[in-house]
Amino acid sequence: IASVYSETAVNAAVCHVFVVGIDTYKNPAYTLNYAREDAEAFAESIKKNGNVLYQKVKIHALYDGAATRANILDTLTSLQSQISLNDVFIFYYAGHGAMVDQGFFFIPTECTSMYQASANNALSAEVMQAGFKNIKALKQIIIMDACQSGGSVEILAMRGANEEKAFAQLSRGAGIHVLASAGSEQNAKEIAELKHGLFTYVLLQALNGAADGAPKDGKITIYELKSYLDDQVPELNGKYSGKLQFPYTFSRGTDFPVVLE
Repeated sequence: IASVYSETAVNAAVCHVFVVGIDTYKNPAYTLNYAREDAEAFAESIKKNGNVLYQKVKIHALYDGAATRANILDTLTSLQSQISLNDVFIFYYAGHGAMVDQGFFFIPTECTSMYQASANNALSAEVMQAGFKNIKALKQIIIMDACQSGGSVEILAMRGANEEKAFAQLSRGAGIHVLASAGSEQNAKEIAELKHGLFTYVLLQALNGAADGAPKDGKITIYELKSYLDDQVPELNGKYSGKLQFPYTFSRGTDFPVVLE
């Protein structure tokens, strides 16, 4: 299989970045420290490193109290008419995630119980995947830094196969790449010296040039991103928390450049 890149076609594309970052939840026990900062830093990194690659980088952001279930779904619906086939769509989420009845849920700001996350008060992988599928862009990246702990609350019941299946579901049928910090069990306090969630800290390093592998060509592609995350997240997590953390990545579709240095 040959991959052909056309620089002129890439330059004509608009990169739409939809970021959601939630530190503040209606339930104060769920408060996080760096989710919003992570989302803002990610958006800024794509804007800075993507301005040569894309005709324009458009940021669509929902933070804290604005990151409700309704607002997230409304934004996804609104993007369907704004994004064309040759554009790039990136969805970045930093906040709580929960496995309930073998399904993965994104937890919006108003959800007060992750144990009882449902189609009524949270966002299931199925609902989000349907939204992504309706966006025309052939190049899509879904990135989740979903923390599993907040304050004294420890919610994750089922790790491993069921969670992997739920994350894989997001990529199914939409031809997209999914990068998930599946093992984000560490409390944000444990990595206060990084001022970021660990997964996003590594992701930002990657986007700023660290992921540019052989041959070094100034481009950071989706597969270079994945490779860097797979290599660095376990190592750094071992250093800061003493526990291994392995990101989950799923791909449907060919490699492509995400940013230029």
